[in-house]
Amino acid sequence: MAALGIARSTGNKKLDAALKKLEKYDFSAITQSCASRYGWKAAKAADMEIETKRFFSLAFLDPGYYHIPEPDVDEYWHRMILHTQWYHKFCMDTFGQYYHHTPEPDQSLISEENRQRSLELIKHWYGYEWKSVVMTCTQCKGPYSALVFQGLEPSEDARYRGKEV
Repeated sequence: MAALGIARSTGNKKLDAALKKLEKYDFSAITQSCASRYGWKAAKAADMEIETKRFFSLAFLDPGYYHIPEPDVDEYWHRMILHTQWYHKFCMDTFGQYYHHTPEPDQSLISEENRQRSLELIKHWYGYEWKSVVMTCTQCKGPYSALVFQGLEPSEDARYRGKEV
């Protein structure tokens, strides 16, 4: 499957279609905004667009769990949220509901388990590693509605089961 450069089959054609839709979603205005705001070269901004889409794909590939973005993905996500109408439409079009960003600077709520899971998921699904994830965003749980996500789960063989990567 080619969507987002995924490294393994999801075993689910309906899920593959949802990932392809995410991959093709037009992020160009956000990518340009990030390049301008953060001084990123065009290539880096384009890379961060793909990484952000991969981060959002975890809501489908690992539903019901918390996922933490890589630092530049977190910055990209911040720019998305500031484009409120665009971000709301993206969430509705992609997830059927709003995907909240819930940064939690309270050190007592930082979950190393959530951080590690996110790092392992990128390796499991995309075949490479993020160097780190942000420390203050450990309570971001992708939107999940059984009605919207019904039938979108990876096959039993493809699912991430923790520490298997």
